[in-house]
Amino acid sequence: MSEPLEDPKPLQADRLPETVQGRENEKERLEKLKTESTASHNLFVHGPRGTGKTHAVKSVLNDVDRECYVSCTENDTQYKALKQILRELGENIGDGHHTSDLQRMLLEKTELMQTTIVLDDIDFLLLNDGDDLLYFLSRMKTSNNVDLVMISSNHTGLEPQLEERTYSSLHPRRISFEPYTAEDAYQVLLERAQKALVDQSLQKAALTYISSTTQNISIGLYWLRHAAETTDTVITESHVQQVQQKAYEKYIEQLLKPFMDHHRLLYQAIQELNTEKDVIRAGEIYTKYEELCDTYSQNNLSKRRLSDFLKHLKLLDLIEVEYHYGGSKGKTREVYLREL
Repeated sequence: MSEPLEDPKPLQADRLPETVQGRENEKERLEKLKTESTASHNLFVHGPRGTGKTHAVKSVLNDVDRECYVSCTENDTQYKALKQILRELGENIGDGHHTSDLQRMLLEKTELMQTTIVLDDIDFLLLNDGDDLLYFLSRMKTSNNVDLVMISSNHTGLEPQLEERTYSSLHPRRISFEPYTAEDAYQVLLERAQKALVDQSLQKAALTYISSTTQNISIGLYWLRHAAETTDTVITESHVQQVQQKAYEKYIEQLLKPFMDHHRLLYQAIQELNTEKDVIRAGEIYTKYEELCDTYSQNNLSKRRLSDFLKHLKLLDLIEVEYHYGGSKGKTREVYLREL
């Protein structure tokens, strides 16, 4: 038999499928809110990672004339986000501009034409830079010509994350994406698999195992693709079990790609400590991270900076953090590695 993988493209997690399987109700709500005549067209879309939020939003906005997509993991300040928005609008933006220059340029760009701005993974921008960008976008003179779609994988509401003046200007309407069930995940992955794999090359039990282990579709796609790339026969349940950890590592590698090497070193420190002990404290992570910096000839960053990086790993759903108060050390943090 030939190798199972016939066309890898349908198994790419960032590939927009022709139909967003299992999210018909959410798409219908997005369509309805997009066309309703209300005071605010600003939307807040939330739900766990791998639930199809970004794909559903992009699918609904496919026919919008002017849509700007901004990944806030890569553009986590007002300055970076404004530059990306202007690039999406066709401006050749170099370095050396002041934030006020970029704001003025965006005002000019949105003076006559309706524009939709999607801020994906907005939690990273809010954590790093506050809500200054949202305040500007909601209060600028051309705000009636700008519709905002803000996507979050970590918060069910924006109000606690923003200053009152910003939230009152945005007044976004909310759409929730619930986690997929195992059955839903199976159907989504099956549709992709049928387009990517040779007929009769995937056992039902293998796909059932993947979809019952994780309902994060992005992880499932990395897992399915890696399984297909590492066998020249049928993809069996036994095989997907064998490649489970390696597939998850590939998912994490892609997830951390937009971030600094120090994010990866910090995550490696947590991984290594996880094999040694059940409870990992933040201080131990910093010590292990410094050891890894010496190993890889890297200058270590400050504990304050690394504290923000720990928050990033939590936003990516790679770790869980528990806070404990009291005792001689005051507030302490215990970190747990999330595993597939």
